[in-house]
Amino acid sequence: MKSSLTEGKFLIYSTLAVLLLVAIHIFQPQIYAIYNPKNYVGFHTLLESFSISISAAIMLYGLKQFGVTRSSRMLLMIFTFFLVGTLDLLHTLSFKNMPYFITESSIAKATWFWVSARSFQALFIFLILLIPDRKLTRDYRVAAIILGYIITGSIAFMVIHYENNLPLLVVEGKGTTYLKNGIEYVVSIIQFGSLILTLYQYHLEKSEEKLAMALAFVFLLLTELVFTIYQSVFDLDNFSGHIFKALGFYFILKSFYFAPTKDKSSQNEQRTNKLLTELPGFIFTAVKKGNDFTLTVIEGDLLRQLGLNHEELSSRPLTEVFPPNRGTLNDYCHLSFRLQESIRFEMDFMEKTLLISIKPTLEDGQKETIIGTVIDMTGVPHFPVPRKNEKADKKNVQKVVM
Repeated sequence: MKSSLTEGKFLIYSTLAVLLLVAIHIFQPQIYAIYNPKNYVGFHTLLESFSISISAAIMLYGLKQFGVTRSSRMLLMIFTFFLVGTLDLLHTLSFKNMPYFITESSIAKATWFWVSARSFQALFIFLILLIPDRKLTRDYRVAAIILGYIITGSIAFMVIHYENNLPLLVVEGKGTTYLKNGIEYVVSIIQFGSLILTLYQYHLEKSEEKLAMALAFVFLLLTELVFTIYQSVFDLDNFSGHIFKALGFYFILKSFYFAPTKDKSSQNEQRTNKLLTELPGFIFTAVKKGNDFTLTVIEGDLLRQLGLNHEELSSRPLTEVFPPNRGTLNDYCHLSFRLQESIRFEMDFMEKTLLISIKPTLEDGQKETIIGTVIDMTGVPHFPVPRKNEKADKKNVQKVVM
């Protein structure tokens, strides 16, 4: 799906959103002539279902893409929208005049679930925008979902079990309390910070997905402000606030899910991942930790032939994967860094003869890292070309071992 959001449209949509909010307040008496509060619960359920569906779509998209990207931002996105979607679902089910759900539906329960969802949403999306993206070595998707269940379960237990002991957030017919407004204003400040940060990132990247996210923050910021002025959970202000929230979530979906740059990036990463998986032999990177080099990445078809799992090998020291009695790979890594040059050598491993080439580098400018390629030379007739400093290398390796 091609995005067509431009800077001009961003300004137009933002201006229309503000004008719509102003118009609702100016023409409130006329609108109340056709507005029927009895229909509110049904429309509220529809609007919240739309937002919940978007949260689920983004979470499922993240679960799928994390398997390819291993992105720390993607993992936080999965966790964030699991929390937000689940809390919004609890808010919807416990809304006043909804059917019995564990306890009687009430304004207090629904409002506490609302402010919990909005707080997590504002804070974690801000973190997603702020923190640097890193490729994780392990799959934490299950852990993220379990942690999400624990947090939402704890909040649900506290709100449902201690409903009568919690501070009031809304007094029906009189409006929101100072506590409710304070929470909404804090969330608004975070939303505004996210808006400024996103516009700055758009200025640097000129990415349409950043523009879509900025527009989402415009609608979500207006949502939070509206929810500080309503008098009843069934009034027009509350209803318009839910409409603005639904529009904000639509543009979040447009940013995360339909961004063409992400689709292209994902396709490239999938091709790269497939290439690495089907690579004859295998490649690896290892970072120095203490006296050992520890594997961080290892991929290639030779691993499958050897019956090895790349996920199980990641984060393991080379001395465990390639014991000293089968060669001196760890020692050659030390030597490569000492000489600051590439080294090529043969090693017997699991009844195969491997030709290994390693090269020293610095990861993140500080971590001593080895990049290596491994080729299966078993049964291949070849004539090794003697290295000029081969004898010196062997002596240096012996020194490293000692």
